[in-house]
Amino acid sequence: MYPILNTLHSYNRYLLLATIVFVLFRSVSGWLGQKSYGKADNAAGAAMLGLTHLQLLLGLLLYVVSPRTQAAFADMGAAMKDSILRYFAVEHMAAMLIAVVLIQMGRTLSKKAVGDNNKHRKVATYTGIALLIILISLAPKGLLFGTAATIAG
Repeated sequence: MYPILNTLHSYNRYLLLATIVFVLFRSVSGWLGQKSYGKADNAAGAAMLGLTHLQLLLGLLLYVVSPRTQAAFADMGAAMKDSILRYFAVEHMAAMLIAVVLIQMGRTLSKKAVGDNNKHRKVATYTGIALLIILISLAPKGLLFGTAATIAG
């Protein structure tokens, strides 16, 4: 089950990142260009949120079955001293949960916002901060440019 979840989580990551960049581009250009918030913006936001929730679900399932998190939970004191175990047991999960909350907030607040410019601004702000958090915390320090085998472990 772990290899399947890991593969799905990995592939969905790329779909989600592409969607986030697309939504961010549309929202920033809509905000700065004083464009209307149309059906395409709403659909892109809904797709981003759906992929975000799918990634969260896959990540939570992976968190439960991952050999790394199981090793970390077996001895949390030692795991906190090991940067790789700490990353997978605590840092990655915390950062990604914050990113999911920010994406959800941007979507919710944009739907409640009055005026197209405010809608675009809310989406751009919250999605931009979420993307920054995601990019900073995608891989443990030192493994960002490591081999896929090292990262997948």
